Amino acid sequence: MILDKVFIIIGMLLAHFLNGSNLFELGNAIRPDFMVVFVIFFALRKGAMYGLWLGFIGGLLSDTALGGEIGGDDLVYYKIGLHSFSYAMVGYIIGKVTRSSYTENYISITIYVLGFTLLSRVITYLLFWMFFHSNQSYSFMYVSIYNAFIGPALFYLFTWIYRLDADELRT
Repeated sequence: MILDKVFIIIGMLLAHFLNGSNLFELGNAIRPDFMVVFVIFFALRKGAMYGLWLGFIGGLLSDTALGGEIGGDDLVYYKIGLHSFSYAMVGYIIGKVTRSSYTENYISITIYVLGFTLLSRVITYLLFWMFFHSNQSYSFMYVSIYNAFIGPALFYLFTWIYRLDADELRT
């Protein structure tokens, strides 16, 4: 039980470091969001509370990568909580609403990852716009399409790494 949680935390840290690397970047700063795929996977496979907590902690990790921004009053403002809120909400919604109708196949994984990545990006952008300023370089569709493209491969990799059985899909 504890070892499972340790491996999940290691997976989150790996997703965080992959988000910060340029390894999978496709020109003009288009890169996948591994953390949201990780949250979507566990929300679909383990339920709403896993999605909520992994989304919250994974979002905090993603927020730490944003760093600070110097405002007009020469104070540094940190954007902690933007990704955390959006990932937690998306993880909870996935686990509560869509988990019962989830079937594991290539098309459904692609659709879920595309839709929920787009939803998390929109929520994060709206929070950023409400509390700070609009970000003209924030990508919605490119990241969502990239995640949808690699999502099924990551889902099968996560299933193998975390050794989740079919009976854990709808418990």
